[in-house]
Amino acid sequence: MARQARMVIPGQAMHVMVRGNNRETLFFTAEDRRIYLDWLKEAAKQFSCLVHAFVLMPNHVHLLLTPMKADSLAKTMQSLGRRYAQYFNQQHHRSGTIWEGRFRSSLIDPSYFLRCQRYIELNPVRVGFESSPQESTWSSYGSHVGQKVEPWLVDHESFWKLGNTPFERQMTWAGFIKEGAPHWEDRQITETLLRSKPWLSDTLALKLLKDRPDQMAIRHRGRPKKDKTVVEATKRASWYIIDSVPD
Repeated sequence: MARQARMVIPGQAMHVMVRGNNRETLFFTAEDRRIYLDWLKEAAKQFSCLVHAFVLMPNHVHLLLTPMKADSLAKTMQSLGRRYAQYFNQQHHRSGTIWEGRFRSSLIDPSYFLRCQRYIELNPVRVGFESSPQESTWSSYGSHVGQKVEPWLVDHESFWKLGNTPFERQMTWAGFIKEGAPHWEDRQITETLLRSKPWLSDTLALKLLKDRPDQMAIRHRGRPKKDKTVVEATKRASWYIIDSVPD
């Protein structure tokens, strides 16, 4: 059976996930994780992908990327995957594939971008790996709230709109994270990602997919409205203080 072509639009964000083969561990040490991120940074730069958010779990990875060319995503993930697999097998004295098939990917509606970024940065908490996002050493959360800045990350336009200064954006983002995501939202993001389908509003789906029935987004009830919700969530959580924001 022929592979279903991925839907990639240069300049539009993609949610990407890779898993360990048979859900086996991909990262045993902090060095493993740092090497993976270093090589992600290099591959993304080489093949013109912007990296917005990430989380490294023991046996899988979530990324939020914007490919700038039609082949940017595939080349970035292929290069990173091959390079890390060679390192991992050599370092841990094993052989064979370490990945569970092809990476999963989902085209993200720009108006849903911040919800997807929240999904990624809350992943360790959602699965019970950490009790709070502040404890997640290997995610982009710390960079987005000023705790541990990763200068190679590129903030999306949606994130820039959260405030006029870095501190305002950090506080707004912390409030949105503190608000948490509704269960139906997590379910939608998970389902579209696992099936490599776009997560789009009805309006954008009709515009982008009218000639692509094979890529029609999964239809859901309770689709999110345009993201005034971020500001509203921040107002409700305006008391939330980030301990490590620099002066």
